[in-house]
Amino acid sequence: MPAHTPNTTLVRINARAAADERGVLAAPASLTLRVTGPIEPGVPTRAAALDIVAVSTATDNPPVDVVIERSDAVLVPALVNAHAHLDLTHIGPQPHTPDDGFVAWVDMVREGRVGDDDEIAASVSRGIELSIRGGTAAIGDIAGAPAGVPNLMPFKMLRASGLGGVSYLEFFAIGNREGTARDRISATLDAALADGLFGPDPATSVRLGLQPHAPNTVAIASYLWAAARARAMGMPLCTHLAETPEEIEFIANASGPQREMLERFGFWDDSTHAGRGEHPIAHLRPFLDACEGLSPRPLLVHVNDVGDQFDALATSGASVAYCPRASAYFDAPVRLGPHRYREMLAAGINVCLGTDSVVCLPPDQLTGEHARLSVLDDMRLLRARDAADPALLLSMGTTRAASALGLDPGAFRLDPGPLAGLVAITSTGASSDPLGAALARGAPPEFLYLRNHACQTV
Repeated sequence: MPAHTPNTTLVRINARAAADERGVLAAPASLTLRVTGPIEPGVPTRAAALDIVAVSTATDNPPVDVVIERSDAVLVPALVNAHAHLDLTHIGPQPHTPDDGFVAWVDMVREGRVGDDDEIAASVSRGIELSIRGGTAAIGDIAGAPAGVPNLMPFKMLRASGLGGVSYLEFFAIGNREGTARDRISATLDAALADGLFGPDPATSVRLGLQPHAPNTVAIASYLWAAARARAMGMPLCTHLAETPEEIEFIANASGPQREMLERFGFWDDSTHAGRGEHPIAHLRPFLDACEGLSPRPLLVHVNDVGDQFDALATSGASVAYCPRASAYFDAPVRLGPHRYREMLAAGINVCLGTDSVVCLPPDQLTGEHARLSVLDDMRLLRARDAADPALLLSMGTTRAASALGLDPGAFRLDPGPLAGLVAITSTGASSDPLGAALARGAPPEFLYLRNHACQTV
């Protein structure tokens, strides 16, 4: 009999290949896992802990308790979605005509957003379900602020889910409502602190973060306030940046649809510091400088346009969350030029992948029996469009994203030791590149094991 302690099971999975950020590690692959928790073949299993024992090409390894045959699949670590808006899941995929502009889309989302705690909980719960179906073990989720009021419900839901990651409290603070907005987010943070939500919790690896929304909705003074508050409370930081032509026009000239929107809401005044001819990255340089020494450094979402600020971005130490399908939905490659993620990576910038909200994703990936929310589909877009290296794409959806969220990247590698989860992706055919073949197909990812969750193991 295999040697193990009570309540642990040794499991061997024989597959076409095993791969992580370093590429294919073994083909064919025989991966041995130590699973803590009760287990029977063919029944859902809740793994309190997962540890990789070994990855090899052999199939005649020492005896184990359970053997799973997956010769049709590549085994990869669980995925990490660096940027999502789970509280918008109830809205579902929506059509968008880029010529209508970004503000029209924002108005649609504002109209469809729910503000009741129970409704928010239901939306986030559905987003978590779709994420697990998408092979995701950790998320950088944005806890939105309906009607400008910060809400802790998405954080509470994500924390209770057993997934890892960060729930970033979103806030808007610009113009004549800046002080009121800061008071609101301060009160929310104080309430979270009083409720013990910043304390250690061994059952979860979800942290509360802070997200000044974007340069066109948050004044520089409030960005600096957020950096100071995050430093004092040990919170990760995130912001949308250089996402749309409207944002770029607003920051440079204090004009265009974004200003018109602020005027429509009665928020505009001359304290925004927009209109100085700057690119959004240059505009946020004081904030990025104020984050010196923070770990993790801020996560900058989208960065669809870099302008003349590439060196400033590279020296900031910030990570970039690129959302390829969302970028395509808004026609950013045409309006702003191809995303420079490959140049960023070559310059040492930590670029990872996010999905953004379901609102801007293809309906066929969010309906039917294979409905899911997964960066695997963003990897597939980049593989098909750019012929991007499969191992690089996997790193952007695992270890790079984990690092950006302040998680242990080692839990998303197939090395001996703790593992966040193990995913199988169908990979068939005569290709000598099994990971590339898996990315070329549309098959959904399948959890074999997910720490703290029940998974069908055979």
